[in-house]
Amino acid sequence: MVKIKPWSISTTVRNPERLVDFLKVLKQLEGDDFDTATQVKYQIMLIQHRLYTPTIIPDKYITLFKDVIQEIPFEVAQEVFETQNYVGPDMRGRQSVNPLNKLGFSVAVERLGAVHITNLGNLLLATDSKVSYIFFKSLLKLQFPNPMSAHFSEKKGFNICPFIAVLHLIKKTSGLSQEEFSLFVPTLANFKDIDKYSGFILKRRTLKSSKTKKEFDVNFLKNFYKTDALTKTQWNNPFEYGDNTMRYFRLTKYFRVEKHALGHWKINLEPSRMKEIDQLLNMYDGAAQEFKDVVDYVKYISDINEPKLPWEMDFNKSKDIFISLLDIVRNDYKTLNSNLQTELKKEYVCFNEIDLKKLDLKQTEKFIEMLRSFRLKILHLSRSNFLRKNINELKRIVSLFKDRQKMKKVEPVEFEYMISQCFKILNDEIEIKPNCIIDDDGSPIGFAPGNKADIEGYYHSFNGIFEVTLDVSRNQVYRESIPIMRHLKEFENNNPSKPAFCVFIAPKVHDDTVNYLWISVKHGFEGRKQKIVALDLNNFLRILEIFIVVIEQGKTFNHGNIESLLNSIVTNGENENSSVNWFRNVSSNIQEWEASLI
Repeated sequence: MVKIKPWSISTTVRNPERLVDFLKVLKQLEGDDFDTATQVKYQIMLIQHRLYTPTIIPDKYITLFKDVIQEIPFEVAQEVFETQNYVGPDMRGRQSVNPLNKLGFSVAVERLGAVHITNLGNLLLATDSKVSYIFFKSLLKLQFPNPMSAHFSEKKGFNICPFIAVLHLIKKTSGLSQEEFSLFVPTLANFKDIDKYSGFILKRRTLKSSKTKKEFDVNFLKNFYKTDALTKTQWNNPFEYGDNTMRYFRLTKYFRVEKHALGHWKINLEPSRMKEIDQLLNMYDGAAQEFKDVVDYVKYISDINEPKLPWEMDFNKSKDIFISLLDIVRNDYKTLNSNLQTELKKEYVCFNEIDLKKLDLKQTEKFIEMLRSFRLKILHLSRSNFLRKNINELKRIVSLFKDRQKMKKVEPVEFEYMISQCFKILNDEIEIKPNCIIDDDGSPIGFAPGNKADIEGYYHSFNGIFEVTLDVSRNQVYRESIPIMRHLKEFENNNPSKPAFCVFIAPKVHDDTVNYLWISVKHGFEGRKQKIVALDLNNFLRILEIFIVVIEQGKTFNHGNIESLLNSIVTNGENENSSVNWFRNVSSNIQEWEASLI
């Protein structure tokens, strides 16, 4: 009997944005045969570049692995790798490179010779790459079976382009819950089963009790695996694969993911892209294409210009998208207050006066892109207006930050985004600019690019960057300390007219992180003292609570108050002779600041 298993995009790299760093390391091996020696070398290089931390670190290297300023020599990374005593060590390298190959960013397969970074991969590595579009064009073409992989073969029943098939499935079922997506997406192996699966989903929704739903789920998976008894792995894998797949699909901006309490989510089609989705579904049924060989398949999946999209070939289809999007923009514009409408009126009128008859296909596509940007501008202004001095919203965020159970379900990019919302509520900024990737509704779906701060803030008397993490392990030290010093230095260079601060916020600030940040404040980073403030979540919440009291007492509060607090913490750092004392005194600085306000 042929055994079948759920398909997946990647179980090695949960967050798709991390693939960029993995690809950068692989780029160094371009031209080398991807034999077992290179496979092992790649995994060692991931350790060397601190992208993978093995379980066992020999005592003599613990300090080196903690010290983010020091580079890890290849020989040391190799010794640490060998200490793990992996069974089949070359397999580690193959697993790490697998998602890069699968999505068409690289060709690193032993039987295919030298490592090659494809054109699509090089586009992903480029500065300011269009990450969402690149993932969209890749996932649109990913299929099972394909000549690159023998795991999901036609013999095992696979005949599917998952991205298109899932668009069909979600449209037929009006969205999927987290459980529905996890059960019925990774196990959908053949596009011919889309109707059958939508029937399963609709039937499951008629079941009232959790017990009967559980029985339904177990029987469904037993039938899928063709087994009488499920193993723990067989039960868990669809849920793990479903969660990973959602993250990759969400990055394309063709799906809208709503997060709910305790980490549950629901996924639906992106409303503002329904015209594009309908056109895609009219063109594709979700069936896999045939390719003569692996070269043919790699050429196709790695070509950003393939396939030609319906709206790229037909002016009327492109025009339909513009008209549909303009209707959405008109509705959004109507929701703005009169002041914001006046602020945006000139641009709004321009879009409404566009005569599509005078445009060609390329010009229409360009205006669609501009219209999407304008819609985000509307949503951004509307959201900012809602947030400004919104004490109830701030209380809601503070309550969530204090709830340990809810905080366990908050994703890092959501934490980053909520901190940016807090700064918008706090005072009179010129602009608070989160650099994370956002979807068409303005919600965060991906981290800020590695060369940018998490959040940028611009005020009349100072500027600042805000760096945020949920990581409280020792990994915080090398992932945050040096990078934020570099981000601040670059930010200072780009904005030399005003003092620039960096505020680092984490649930707990690691002792080594405190030490590195204090050195930068006290002695400087690359020849220049920096204005860095480290806040654990308790201290940050205290600042928010003081702000709430000030506003509820009817007193004034502006960015000068924030600058005063930041200056007092930085000055204390310059005067202290101990990073421990500097960080310990932050709560005292906040107390003194509170006394000056209340």
